[in-house]
Amino acid sequence: MTAVVLVMMSATMVSCGESDDYDYYFDLDRALTEYFNRYGDFGTDDRTTADWFDHYYPYASDYDYRSFINAVNADINNSRTTMARYLNGEWEGPLRMYFKNQAGQTVYTDYQVIWHFELSASSDVKGRGTEYRYNEDEGETRTNFSWCVNGYGGIEISYDPSQSGQDPVNMLIAYNNLDKLSTTHFKGTSVGVNIEEEDDFNLTKRLPQRVKGETTAVAAGKTFGGKKADGKTAPMERNITIKNGHR
Repeated sequence: MTAVVLVMMSATMVSCGESDDYDYYFDLDRALTEYFNRYGDFGTDDRTTADWFDHYYPYASDYDYRSFINAVNADINNSRTTMARYLNGEWEGPLRMYFKNQAGQTVYTDYQVIWHFELSASSDVKGRGTEYRYNEDEGETRTNFSWCVNGYGGIEISYDPSQSGQDPVNMLIAYNNLDKLSTTHFKGTSVGVNIEEEDDFNLTKRLPQRVKGETTAVAAGKTFGGKKADGKTAPMERNITIKNGHR
């Protein structure tokens, strides 16, 4: 923030009149509103954030910048916690799984699924869960998984291996692929991280579940969704290592 300090010194030295003091007020609430309107609920990278702040608030002090960054981080952490609390419970609805067959063609299979998320603790952003997946041709499968909401608003799901010695199947619902997450509706696209698969899902809350240690269900509030947000993408990029594979 050296450039910001130099700008402030220059403004003080060239001021005219009886007082050399430059009266500047930094509106933190306004800065936060403008920032999240520009970059979405989970902001953007550090360099872009610093450049944005210097551009729109050139006379702000180092203290103002630190206050801004602390408030941004607090808001993002609060969003992660809220998303995790929304996920807690049981969701049901259709899922369409896209994958490539042995001929290299993209095909899909439709399922009815139930996703059960259980939050580890009220202030946590991770937990365990179970997926129940069904269609008439394949019957029902049940798979346990671990999950978390990462610092970019992405929902990471790691399915337990079906056999000893196998790697877990990792899927990511990047925030830019999340259409909507509220207390009643969960819609988006899950993309394979180490497997060639994409799943479109549209679920509704089947059984609201109280967070451990609390006596009331999570109240409705902010709705999350990043498909229209102009922010950074999730940190985990797709890296297909299993060709022609899917769950």
